[in-house]
Amino acid sequence: MAQFTISGFQFELTKEDVENKLRPVVPEPIRDLYVEVERNKYPVKQALAEATGLQRGQFTSHDAMRVFRKLSLPMGPVESTAVERFFTVLKSLNEFDKLEVQGVVAGQLAKSDEEMCVYGLYLRGRANVQSLLSLKQVMDFQAIVMLTRNLFELSADMKLLEVIQSAAEKFSVFSEVEKLRAAKKTVAFKTAHPGSSVDTTILSTFIAKNEATIEAQRSKLWPGVNPLKHWSGMNDLKARTAKLGHPFDEVYEVKYPQMSWYTHSAGLAGFDIKQKTYALVAGIYFELASMCYMVLLTSVIEKFKLAIADDKIKSKMRYAQMMPFTDTDEQLQQLERELLG
Repeated sequence: MAQFTISGFQFELTKEDVENKLRPVVPEPIRDLYVEVERNKYPVKQALAEATGLQRGQFTSHDAMRVFRKLSLPMGPVESTAVERFFTVLKSLNEFDKLEVQGVVAGQLAKSDEEMCVYGLYLRGRANVQSLLSLKQVMDFQAIVMLTRNLFELSADMKLLEVIQSAAEKFSVFSEVEKLRAAKKTVAFKTAHPGSSVDTTILSTFIAKNEATIEAQRSKLWPGVNPLKHWSGMNDLKARTAKLGHPFDEVYEVKYPQMSWYTHSAGLAGFDIKQKTYALVAGIYFELASMCYMVLLTSVIEKFKLAIADDKIKSKMRYAQMMPFTDTDEQLQQLERELLG
């Protein structure tokens, strides 16, 4: 008889209990993960709900997998169980974010310029994570890659805020530079195509009122940089990641070309990708996305000094990252003791 704790609920369960409970139950269609019980394959969440009486919203697929691993019940497909761990890391970090970071930071009304830069990048990264958490199918492969690539670029920007001189001012002014560039490009198109239905009245007014000021700020902050394609003044992502060093330079040299290839040059790759290949590659990108998410969260924790109110907040984040790699209650409790005391 094995004992388990899920979402505060404690219960005892044996392999025979699961078999008896599921014997009269018709398996639901399998979309991804399954557990095999007396030669029948059940979705893991259906199986645990039937075996314990828990509502499916009270536990995750990883919770179910942990129970069935301890009871030595076979699960599959093998490829998907591996991907599920990395996916669950991202989900676990997002839950940590909701509980420990999001509300606290949002509630700080008087944010400095530097804090607004960090907060803006964090919100954009968080939105990417929320999108990633809705993607788990083979057909989602290219979307997973694109979102992970964007998260990598956002995390690099977050770290650059710490090493670029006048970073907050440059970050803010660059937004205005880009607005001016886009406005001038649209107005130029209208001038070249007067019959176009594009209305440039507002854009022309913006240019007339702001061009001189924005150009003066640009000349002051980025003297001699032309064209200007990034707020740091380094137009090349390779140069930016080299400045940051490990692990950004390694990710750029090794994984970024693969992400760009899948996004732009892969033809049908991502559409005709096989399940096994999907599992291997998707696992890589869920892992990378989690690393980037932790970079964003760490910067927010440090910039907003959240550790003053909770000196274990970084340990809680580490716990959220490592929890999906535990297989038993004993391992989970050991991890909790090591990180949270």
